[in-house]
Amino acid sequence: MRTVITYETQHGSAKKIAQAIAEKLGCLAINVDTPYQAEDASKYDALVMVFNFRGPYTAQLTKLFLSKMQGKLDNKHLILIGEGIFSEKEFPVVAKQIEDSIGHASFTTYFIGGQLRVATLTPEEQYLLNDFSKLTGVTITDMGELKDSDIEKLCTDIEAGLNELPVIAEEVKKQWVCTVCGYVHTGDTPPEKCPVCQQPGSVFKEKV
Repeated sequence: MRTVITYETQHGSAKKIAQAIAEKLGCLAINVDTPYQAEDASKYDALVMVFNFRGPYTAQLTKLFLSKMQGKLDNKHLILIGEGIFSEKEFPVVAKQIEDSIGHASFTTYFIGGQLRVATLTPEEQYLLNDFSKLTGVTITDMGELKDSDIEKLCTDIEAGLNELPVIAEEVKKQWVCTVCGYVHTGDTPPEKCPVCQQPGSVFKEKV
């Protein structure tokens, strides 16, 4: 199955996961954190999206990426992978938000336990962590570990899951040819008038 991996990351763990999956599947991994020249989604059967689970900013770039792909995902399998420490219970909520926003039927989710490295947090995250520590009296230090064995198992599960998914047939749309100028229109019905020669839609004939 033709597959592309996308990932967004602040601390590198989602990138590590995405690259491992891409290597396992022999496909491309794209970082959506950077200015992005949109891949032509029509050449893929499946999109695997990896992101760090980090509170209110969870999956923001993945959501933006998907919004740019609207209209190109109707015949694709979408697989969402969340990575984090305490967020396994909240992950289905975010996944459902994403699924509802794109209205897609073929949608699968995975969650993998991640890690927290305090030294790599952004200044804003450092502030929130310090504020939490002051309120609770709990000092947060490095915790969790992104295990290679867990990544390997996830890659195996993703590969097996993709192999079980059917290739969704592309919808074949009708084409209509203007008998006056030769303009070709794609759609269920001919246009009201030809955008090239301005003749009425009645001059169009379905292309066979």
